[in-house]
Amino acid sequence: MFKRRSDMKSLGILGIFLYIICIELSVLDAGERVVRNVAAGEPWQAVEQPQLRKALEDAPTLQYESLGEPARGVNVWERWMVPNHDGKTWDVLQIYFKEYYGPTWLYAVDLGTRQVKKQRLADGHQFYLSGRALGFDGKYYIATPFNRTWSMGMFVYDPETNTVEERGEIVSGLGGEVRPLVTGPDGRIYGTGTRGNRVGLYIYDPKLKKVVKDFGAVGPSHPNGAWSRYVMGVDDTHAYISSGMIPAWYLVSINLVTGEEQVLLESPTEQVMDIVESFPGAWAIVPQAGGAPRKEYWLYHGKAIPKVSDTPPWPRQASPWDKAVPKPEVYFDQIDPDEQGNAMLWYRSWEDAAKVQKDPPSDDPKAMGWRSVRLEGVESYPHRINPMSLLPDGRLYGTGDDYAGVFVFDPRTDQTTILGPRPGLAPYTQIVCGDKLYSSGYSGGHLFVYDPARPWTLSKGGPPGHPALNQADARSNPRYLGDFDRTTRVGLMHSSALGADGRVYFGGFGLRHYTGGGFGWYDPKIRKMDGFWKPLSGYAVHWIAPAMGGRLIIISTCRAADELNDNRTPEEAKLFVYDVGKQKIVREITPIAKGWTTGLITEVAPGRLLGLTMVTAKGKTGDTGLLYGVDVTTGEVLLRKTLPWPVGTDPYWPHWVDPSYEILGLVRGQNGFLWTYLKDVLVRINPKDVSVHVVGKVDSPGYPAFVGRDVYLSGSEQLRRIRKIVPVP
Repeated sequence: MFKRRSDMKSLGILGIFLYIICIELSVLDAGERVVRNVAAGEPWQAVEQPQLRKALEDAPTLQYESLGEPARGVNVWERWMVPNHDGKTWDVLQIYFKEYYGPTWLYAVDLGTRQVKKQRLADGHQFYLSGRALGFDGKYYIATPFNRTWSMGMFVYDPETNTVEERGEIVSGLGGEVRPLVTGPDGRIYGTGTRGNRVGLYIYDPKLKKVVKDFGAVGPSHPNGAWSRYVMGVDDTHAYISSGMIPAWYLVSINLVTGEEQVLLESPTEQVMDIVESFPGAWAIVPQAGGAPRKEYWLYHGKAIPKVSDTPPWPRQASPWDKAVPKPEVYFDQIDPDEQGNAMLWYRSWEDAAKVQKDPPSDDPKAMGWRSVRLEGVESYPHRINPMSLLPDGRLYGTGDDYAGVFVFDPRTDQTTILGPRPGLAPYTQIVCGDKLYSSGYSGGHLFVYDPARPWTLSKGGPPGHPALNQADARSNPRYLGDFDRTTRVGLMHSSALGADGRVYFGGFGLRHYTGGGFGWYDPKIRKMDGFWKPLSGYAVHWIAPAMGGRLIIISTCRAADELNDNRTPEEAKLFVYDVGKQKIVREITPIAKGWTTGLITEVAPGRLLGLTMVTAKGKTGDTGLLYGVDVTTGEVLLRKTLPWPVGTDPYWPHWVDPSYEILGLVRGQNGFLWTYLKDVLVRINPKDVSVHVVGKVDSPGYPAFVGRDVYLSGSEQLRRIRKIVPVP
């Protein structure tokens, strides 16, 4: 612990050194010299601009050059296995998709005939997380809603034809991100999903090819919407659904004849409760508070029976899966297509796998019992580009939306290099510290570190015997460091900053199970991460910024339901000042009375923070933006300036959007001007007098990344450049 926390020296020479190195390579500075336009202690006054509205309305459209579509790829991580009707062989159903709602392709690989059948599946349906169940007729039932109507649709895969049949809408008004199916002992298919703030239940008859009973909404109500877990259960009298997330997860039983509901079990807050299918019934796993051992229950005839052995209380009955031989072993590390659209699927039977376990390992996959099937003509797609980062070597690092496509672009040669198929997360914030790039985002605040000087290895595997490195392996590049959700409860880390102590700080907000904010840090020296959430329970964190040489980290928030205060929403958003030396929040500042969000922030002089936000009402912004200045060392609000146009183009900003739609920041360019958008017009803000200078309108605005006087824009499938946009000093 430091004795003199107010003194920069108390942080130690090493901490100061690390901070200076990191700041010099900061993404926001983009390699440019930071010019302090406002001296601490001087009066800070906003210049009036009565002609600004007209200048914005008359803004010229900026012309850009296209540098290609560098973020290319396809998602590969959804695949299923279905037994053939003879029960002796299996089909592998490999799903390729650009994004959740399509385009989606099925590659049905029949391991019995070694034939591959390619089929385009219906757009507008998310086959990822679809409900799936094998019927007694040997067909595979797939339930997923249509994104235009949010009503459940049914698809059926027939191993006989290796094709999927679309049977259309089966339940109106039932959707949900998770929508499990289960086959009942009566041969009918049971399904659930989301109906507003509750889950639903229905029965589908494969023989009649229609829903024979829709129970409507069932179970408790959840204030932020209801989710089921990935599996539901059913026996001959009741269905069982795990319903969550806020305030808890509940195990609900529904009588299949009368529709009577009963909550059988409840989990502690934020502890998920899972159901495990065990035909012709199910059992539940219930976590306990305080780290106590979990409890398990048989679910039978509408009751939760403590599980004291592995013998279920129901008589044994053959399931649709019982006729099949054990699943073959399948290897997917070469399922990503190459530049020619070719991929490879490897498999070996369970008998061959058992045989080779007795033999010494071999580098020859065939000697180890593996056989391969070639998949041809796999489509890859361009993806919208997420905000980019300037690496220490002068190249731009970029990723594609939808978890696909990683590249670097060299502005000196205009050459793009494809690094890998996916970055390991949906990156919402990236920051350079030393010679490495740290990335965090969705889900759960995953944290990765990338070394640009080393080859990319993530998701790059060879044939069997040469798998891709585990993402947490020390040799992996990038390398997974951990998740922030364990200590901060964030579902998404949204912003990052560098502290004078050498740590990398992150701020974000919860999703689904938690609506407040979280604040965390990673220490590269000791390779530890930590954080907290309770002081931010009613405040979703959207941006953070360093101040006073990194001794302070300023946290900018948006109001949120506070679970520590009966889910009441605070009256106004706040800035929180975190002291790196004291390791705690030391000040709260309210720059706008009754403000919905404190918005974008950056330090423009030691201790002086400039913010850009909206004049808002809950849930929807107003028509005007607002610039404000505060002294973070005293909490004094120094200036406010109303703008004639709103910030950005999103009327509900700020809220959760895909990273390629994150276009707003106070991005520092040459001479210390700050760049951002008012509606779709790119502007420069002079921190000295907060004067706004119109640059021009941008078709499909994107987050700006500066390299010298040129700007590169995200937000489109094309990498776009506007040359010499920064005026000569």
